[in-house]
Amino acid sequence: MLVLAGGGTEGDLTDMRAWSARLYRHLLDGGDVTGDGLVQVLVLSTAEESDWIPTYLVQLGADAAENLRVASRAAADDAALTERFAACDAVFLKGGDQGRYYDLWNDTLLEELILEVHGRGGGVGGTSAGAMSLSGYALAGGMDYVSADVLVDSHTPYLDDASDGGPGVHDDFLGLWPGALVDTHFTERGRLGRLAGAMALALDEGAPLSLLGVGIEQSTGVVVRGGEAEVIGDGTVTLLRPSEPAVRTPGQGLLWRGVALDRLPQGWTFDAATGDLGETPAGAIAVSPTRLTAALAEPWQADGGDRTHEQRFGWAASAAPFSVDPGSDPPLLTGAIGQLNAHDRDRRALAHELLYAALGEHPGAAGLLVGAGARLEVEGATLRSTLDPDAEGPQPSTLILDTAGVRAVHRGATPSPYAPSSSGLFPVGLIGAQLHVIGHSESSGWTWDLASGQAEAM
Repeated sequence: MLVLAGGGTEGDLTDMRAWSARLYRHLLDGGDVTGDGLVQVLVLSTAEESDWIPTYLVQLGADAAENLRVASRAAADDAALTERFAACDAVFLKGGDQGRYYDLWNDTLLEELILEVHGRGGGVGGTSAGAMSLSGYALAGGMDYVSADVLVDSHTPYLDDASDGGPGVHDDFLGLWPGALVDTHFTERGRLGRLAGAMALALDEGAPLSLLGVGIEQSTGVVVRGGEAEVIGDGTVTLLRPSEPAVRTPGQGLLWRGVALDRLPQGWTFDAATGDLGETPAGAIAVSPTRLTAALAEPWQADGGDRTHEQRFGWAASAAPFSVDPGSDPPLLTGAIGQLNAHDRDRRALAHELLYAALGEHPGAAGLLVGAGARLEVEGATLRSTLDPDAEGPQPSTLILDTAGVRAVHRGATPSPYAPSSSGLFPVGLIGAQLHVIGHSESSGWTWDLASGQAEAM
């Protein structure tokens, strides 16, 4: 049993309907696996201890829960740990720094003991960095790596390991979710590009093309039982499944095409190895869209750093209140919705949430997440990405969400935390989308075809 949380503040101790109560209680599903008559949990971290999580786990049904701070490799190899773990029925890894967890706990007695708990049927879980540490490919380089880094330079040093300069994605840590690469705080921190970049690195380092990217939003999590994974919480879980390797050229933004993307609110299940989805849950609406983008009769352009240019798309999304209205600055890029300056730290969460919600209103449309420094140009059916000559910084690649193949739309039940609760903005799931990542067309040779929805090399 694995329990992975995307981070965020847990609910009140007595609120059994809170996202964290609904999720964390599954850590205890294995019960008393040691046979001593008690369900006991160890809560691991490298930082200062707080009694909140242990108290919460007792409230959820554990007989006992206690903190265990392991802040050095010597402590992680202390033989006394064996006795501490002898009665342990479940383990929970707090949030923090997954790079520090890797550096201090990898290839130690502590790692062995965590794996033993899982092997005897006990639950292993974590939140934020703790959840990321559980996947077969762990993004644990200890660097402050964000989406914009890899969209500007696919070989960004922020994807390196801060300790040794090697790759910052590791396949030799806990590995309790084989074949997966997990990221957290996914919508909150606009990490779609970041996850794609980490997956591209992992593939270059030998991961199989079956690699499953899992982006877990805050206040949301995944429970993995055997081969099945279930989404629980207030937000969404995004699955990425590549069909071909990315293109990574030093000094140039990430390029990728045809990455299957599913964004899942609570109620969805999927195969933990393949990402294949289970039965469609109640609340999901089946759709059969037609492609809404097509060749334009006149040239078009929009600059990623100018949010007024969102009105140059076929539809423009607003948050307060949530609405999707026709663009007002013709000529329009028909059949498309854009979020500009999308990687800015102050608006990346809202930009991502708004785009998915708007696409849920218009399945068949293309959604574009464009960063400052990029200029998009269209002639006929060809969309090109170039450098905005008025921008001060480098040009990032553009993320294109193609929903022409979407087969279901599913609005979550809890209002989005990135707009006023009265705004009407909710997390929206999209089933069957495709992700394309297009960089500087002149240097990369890549464009996107509005009529076919395919990324093409010139």
